[in-house]
Amino acid sequence: MIRIKVMRISGFMYYLIVIVLLAAIVFLSWRLLSGNPVQFNSAQEYEEMPEDYHAVNPVYKSMLGGGFAAIAAVDGGSGNLFTGLWNMITRRDLRDPKSIMSYPMPYLDYAPDLPDNSMGEAVEVVSNLPGRSSIDRNDDPADFNHIDSDEDSFYEVSDEIKIQIEQIQVDSKPIELTGTGPKILIYHSHTREAYRQDPRNPYKEASAEAFRSDDMNHTVVRVGEVLAQHLTSRGLAVLHDKTNHEASGYNASYSKSLKTLEKRMTEYESLQMFIDIHRNGYDKKSGKTPDDEVVIINGERVAKLLVVIGTGEGIMGGFKDKPKWKENAKLAIKLTNKINELYPGLAKDVYYKTGRYNQHVSTNAILVEVGSNLTTLAEAERAAKYLAEAISQIIE
Repeated sequence: MIRIKVMRISGFMYYLIVIVLLAAIVFLSWRLLSGNPVQFNSAQEYEEMPEDYHAVNPVYKSMLGGGFAAIAAVDGGSGNLFTGLWNMITRRDLRDPKSIMSYPMPYLDYAPDLPDNSMGEAVEVVSNLPGRSSIDRNDDPADFNHIDSDEDSFYEVSDEIKIQIEQIQVDSKPIELTGTGPKILIYHSHTREAYRQDPRNPYKEASAEAFRSDDMNHTVVRVGEVLAQHLTSRGLAVLHDKTNHEASGYNASYSKSLKTLEKRMTEYESLQMFIDIHRNGYDKKSGKTPDDEVVIINGERVAKLLVVIGTGEGIMGGFKDKPKWKENAKLAIKLTNKINELYPGLAKDVYYKTGRYNQHVSTNAILVEVGSNLTTLAEAERAAKYLAEAISQIIE
């Protein structure tokens, strides 16, 4: 009799466990597929979950969430008998979407450790590249013949162009600017480029844009003003255009500055030299320091200068109207040599890029980087003074 009773209790327990397990499976499957998972009762309860739960790679959650709404909604669930059994048997957490998907897709188990600030660091790097770092295009991105400038730092000149650069011959004759009226136009394609903060003269940076400001008294416009003043004091007729070509954003700034050039050239036929004043930009990976970007002249820190010449090679066949870059290069080389003759080390070597930088408007058109985001406005203003001295000595 006892033996029969034991058998009946065992059979009853067996069926009871099977029913409970089946009910649990049906319940959890329904909750998972319905996108209505069990939620924590409080934020504190969430914080008390094991650390491994919080370590679920968010990249995988995002990928899975695109096709499985329930997985995208999972934030955890209360413990129960079934999940406990599951964890003991498989050593996996049912609340972790990877546990569900890793059987058909085992590679999901691989989640390399990524730095917590990886995305933030990337954003910071991008924001610290305010200089020659993007491509200005017109309204039709398919019309590559009208791309304004090819500024991306990866677009270096071709080997053929490098050979031609080595063959450029520069004479010592001064540049002749004839006629009456303003002869030199100073302008700024990137009007809002600003410098390293100076505690003695701080400025307000533009929203979410490092080393850029809407206050033109602290940008390259101020440097252009100082340059114009020193050139004028040396007897040169100068027109300084302060038009903000970044009023509606960084892109297409060269299209806008080209319109300014064309307008000014129509108003003043006497204009024969065109100088686009910028400031250079470096990210943290460059390894540059503020001391690398200055020279000491008369006991003062002076920002280094860099003349940029665009060859017009561009991308996808280049530009419709290409510059006579070799002629512009002669001016750049002559000016660079004169600067270093007067103040050794103040000017870096001429930098050649595949862009155009509106230098097709004249054979005396250059882009000058006065300092960088590692130098202060005061250091750039001092450089403008010495730049004016060199320009005055190469012009007749």
